[in-house]
Amino acid sequence: MLTFVACSNTGDTVDYIYGVYIKSVSVENGVCTVCVSREENQHLVGKSSIEVYIEQGSFFEKYTYNVRFDGYSIFSAVEEALAQDGTLLNGQEYSTLKIIYDYDTIYKSMKSDGVRTKNNGKYIHSFAVESSSFDVQLTRNVARQSMWYAVAIAGAVVLLGGGLTLTYCRGKYGKKEEN
Repeated sequence: MLTFVACSNTGDTVDYIYGVYIKSVSVENGVCTVCVSREENQHLVGKSSIEVYIEQGSFFEKYTYNVRFDGYSIFSAVEEALAQDGTLLNGQEYSTLKIIYDYDTIYKSMKSDGVRTKNNGKYIHSFAVESSSFDVQLTRNVARQSMWYAVAIAGAVVLLGGGLTLTYCRGKYGKKEEN
């Protein structure tokens, strides 16, 4: 998802190949649940495309990322990895394969249409992978720092000006000393 920064205009679409790695495997009642996450230079590969939409507000910009994954390639890669590495299953057999894709981020403001949890200072968005293509939507609000600095500077100028005016008026029109 680091390619988000490559998209700078509303409606930009970026196609890319990504790698995933297997975070965990569990088998319960014949259902094998495999949790995968995106990582650079990993052996499980899939195709994806990202569309970026940017809404400009006065004090915030809202970035919406629509990510389309090729679920078939993820399922194929996971099935191949499970077949080749017997230690992942620990000798257990399964009849149904369920894959969960985790997107990890440090940004608290990142929202998604998946299940969000917090673990070790990271926010994890989990999505069930479908065997066909499936979409993930992530949104993030980013502060427009220049606007916030302008408000802070204007507020400081008003407070300083008000304080100086009050001091001047108190000195000029304040009580006179009596003899």
